[in-house]
Amino acid sequence: MNPIERQARFLAKENKQAEPDIINVYWFPNDKEVRLVEVHPHVPKSLDGSVHPFFFLPSPADNLPASTGVAMINPNDYGNAILPVEWGTWLDAVELTDES
Repeated sequence: MNPIERQARFLAKENKQAEPDIINVYWFPNDKEVRLVEVHPHVPKSLDGSVHPFFFLPSPADNLPASTGVAMINPNDYGNAILPVEWGTWLDAVELTDES
């Protein structure tokens, strides 16, 4: 497993443990950045129909070598909201589960 995927899976697991109401976490594979969308029932539906990630710098000291973009969306926005252009499409999403 490459370092970006390892970081994505680690963050997905940690975020779901910290916020148990997260329903699903989707990873949009990229060679240089972790891109996650977390589906949460208590997040309001997008007002403009777009996904708006927060970005975090790499933190090698914390074993997070890549920058990270994370967005939380309402379940109704999954598959419908417009992703950042460079993230691809919803068809590119890989669901990260505790078993995968």
